[in-house]
Amino acid sequence: MNAILKLFTCTVLASLLTGCASLLSEEVQELRVNLLCRQRPVAVSCTASNDLGRWQFSSPGTVLVLNDTSMLDITCKGNSTPRFTVSVPPMPSWTMAGNLLAGGLVGAAVDAYSGVGMKYPETIDISNPACD
Repeated sequence: MNAILKLFTCTVLASLLTGCASLLSEEVQELRVNLLCRQRPVAVSCTASNDLGRWQFSSPGTVLVLNDTSMLDITCKGNSTPRFTVSVPPMPSWTMAGNLLAGGLVGAAVDAYSGVGMKYPETIDISNPACD
């Protein structure tokens, strides 16, 4: 019985030292990207990139990206749309906020440094600069 209590105590202490977001979040995130012209979708070819990779997709559509602490650059070009790039910042996720409450600053700092506790917006609506 004493060994079980020690094992339980060690498990609880170890979980307090690790980030909850690291355990609860996925490293890959699906984003929906829409290029809009006067509130209507425009079909274009795009590339999303951050410090961890580069992904090709069509907009309107979805793309799977790796979460990171760096900006997500989205570059698009279409038949009637000149090439342009927008940058999207990552934001702390709800799991990271929960980790701050449950695990303290150490766990939140680990999550922020690793990028696991950061997320890009799930839907990114881009106003077509050629429409302005």
